[in-house]
Amino acid sequence: MASNEDSDWIFFNPPLWLQRRIFVNLILQESKVTSVFDFGCGEGSLLSFLVQPWEKSPPITRLAGVDICYETLKYTVENCRPRKEDFDNLRLTPLTIDIYQGSIDVADERLLGFEALVCSEVIEHVYPPVLNKFFDVVLGTYKPKIVIVTTPNAEFNVNFPQLKYGTPEATFRIDDHKFEWTRYEFQEWGNAGAAKYNYSVEYSGVGTLKDSDPAVGCATQIAIFRDLRPDDKPLLSRLGSYDHIDKIEFPIYDEPDKSTSEILEVIHYYMQFLCNPVKELEQQKELKKNCVKIDYLWDIHRIRQLCKTRNHLLEVLDSSTDFTLLNVDEVLAHIEYKIDSPNKENNENDWCSNDAYETELDWNPDDINHNNNNEWYYDYEDNNFQDRKLSCEDSFSVDDQHLQSDWDN
Repeated sequence: MASNEDSDWIFFNPPLWLQRRIFVNLILQESKVTSVFDFGCGEGSLLSFLVQPWEKSPPITRLAGVDICYETLKYTVENCRPRKEDFDNLRLTPLTIDIYQGSIDVADERLLGFEALVCSEVIEHVYPPVLNKFFDVVLGTYKPKIVIVTTPNAEFNVNFPQLKYGTPEATFRIDDHKFEWTRYEFQEWGNAGAAKYNYSVEYSGVGTLKDSDPAVGCATQIAIFRDLRPDDKPLLSRLGSYDHIDKIEFPIYDEPDKSTSEILEVIHYYMQFLCNPVKELEQQKELKKNCVKIDYLWDIHRIRQLCKTRNHLLEVLDSSTDFTLLNVDEVLAHIEYKIDSPNKENNENDWCSNDAYETELDWNPDDINHNNNNEWYYDYEDNNFQDRKLSCEDSFSVDDQHLQSDWDN
């Protein structure tokens, strides 16, 4: 195995697979989709990432994935199953995940109607006859509201000396790749599909290096297609059939509604921590004593379970003489709180706002790798991604073939 000092190693921080997933996640959130189809899902690395509920946009309630390899899908099912945390912190909305075996050159009627389709690091693995049907299936038949496609940018391979880009001896990042496109080639392909099926398309990318030439672009290039005529029927109806492997259903919170007094008791419990934070948040410094942002309360999973909506939380606070709503964003408590025993509630660690993690992610860092067995890791003590020397897309060594599988995660 190459040493950490080996000049053949290239490093991305955060890891490139994580940069891709964050990018896809943000686009899906901005698009406010509630159903996502992972086209070429592999072991479920993206599906398991999307399991984490969104708090600032409509939650995803329906996921599906298809892949050609049955053995791979065994891992997909395992990676997407609910964990203990999903039973401890019940979702507010349902979530189902359907896993299928099939080829991406075939459409299945059961997958019609998904709002978003993601095809991440897949097209470079298929032969031309399959790739030639891609837009007929995806844009012409499935016709989702938004489609996200990612693939390696061949021009960026100049940063990997061992790939010998631009020479007769040039090789691909992974032996299984059938091609690796330049940005021009990718955009020519994407523009043709978009024009044929009335979609707009824009291009972006993730993955840069400190000393890389900006002129070669990013390591991963991304196309985002948006349906220009969402009310029109699909232009094609070439339907085949996938084999349905498994249906996964997540547990949801379905307790009877609590009274206002019961909800207030829970709010008081968490207010003692918010009014006496162990580490004062930067945003909290601007507020007067016992003044708390509503967002901090709404970030608490138990309070969301009880109140259902942010407006109901405001109504509960406004009904009590213990609180004064200063506006829709801040509440003033008229009680001097002291910290109780943390055993009073099972969710004692849930009181803290996501902002307290000091991260730009919009989800709990604990869920970045939902059932992910990769070796990349997040340091929960200081909440910083570790500058660890990684393989493949996160660092690449031709001498360590068994690690190259994560190029496509």
